[in-house]
Amino acid sequence: MSGKVLVVEGGQWDRVTWDMAPFEPGKFFWRPSEVGPISIGSKKRINLRAPCRLDVGVLDYCALKTTGVPDYKAGEMSFAADAYTLVEIELIENPGITFEEQTERRLLIEHVVRLMSDVVNYRGGVAIKARSHGHHHVGFGSSAVLAESVAVGMNRLLGEPLTLRDLRNLVAYNFAEESDRQPGLLVPGASTGGSFNTMYHGGFVITSTECEMIFRMEMPEDTRFIVGVPQVKVAGPEGSEVDIDCLSWMRHNERFSAGKTSFWILTELLPACIQRDLRKMGAFFYNFALFSKLIPALLYRCDIPGILLELKESGLEGGWMSSAGPGLVAFTQSEEKVQRAVAVFERRGCKTVVLKPDNVGITELL
Repeated sequence: MSGKVLVVEGGQWDRVTWDMAPFEPGKFFWRPSEVGPISIGSKKRINLRAPCRLDVGVLDYCALKTTGVPDYKAGEMSFAADAYTLVEIELIENPGITFEEQTERRLLIEHVVRLMSDVVNYRGGVAIKARSHGHHHVGFGSSAVLAESVAVGMNRLLGEPLTLRDLRNLVAYNFAEESDRQPGLLVPGASTGGSFNTMYHGGFVITSTECEMIFRMEMPEDTRFIVGVPQVKVAGPEGSEVDIDCLSWMRHNERFSAGKTSFWILTELLPACIQRDLRKMGAFFYNFALFSKLIPALLYRCDIPGILLELKESGLEGGWMSSAGPGLVAFTQSEEKVQRAVAVFERRGCKTVVLKPDNVGITELL
């Protein structure tokens, strides 16, 4: 990355430039064309609980763009699991945003609140209390789920002036990450809309072009996700080797692989999902992880491919690297295999957590 510009090259005829200039919260890259009226009733406060997102991967890395490039075709496959983000939002008379003392990721929250307030012409203020699950920059979708939960909460309190589709797109098309290098500013992120669809509906979700959810299934309740996080250095979008240095390599590789991914999804993954067969689903996930995410996995320099192969050899039905990593996920319906996966991760020096599927999605707590 040179200065405020990131150049990604997939070949001599495939070159894109991403504007990575930092900006203040509330900057618009996209606005919905239709907005309904605000309708504030007696309810001024809402408490929401949103599941985390475990990302299997992007359908087409060639189509992955940063915020500001109006071309959302990358897609995503992801699961909802029971590591939760909690958000409490209250409408108040005084304009501005009031944060509860321990609330983190305030810039992201401020960004969403300003977007929402501007779009629907809300002139009051909000008081916000938010608590994430604490797994940041390791593949749990913490930034996206927090921003999306705030958007959902505000929309409900204001009488749902935005449709669900426009609400999702407002967050995805204006998605941002906190700047590593300039405190108080945000930088363009890369969103597919998949985290919104997953945390909102729960289950296993496939998102495609223009952030549309094209498939969803409820996971068997006895499924367990075993997440192992290698203890390596992680960073945000400006400082991460995995997010930046390997994008050109991945784009070059994906010029030949995106069609294969789509074919496998149609002919292998979707039938397995309908049959609720975790072993068939998992076979696809292993294949996908080892050919589509091999380059970022290698750049962590902690033998992620080897860990995935060891999980496969140990009989775990499926395994993959979540998002840009370094978090690794295996799933099974066997308690004995859960212990096998934990043993593999611990032997490899990973911090381990076992999660259950969330088939409900974002929930209002009374």
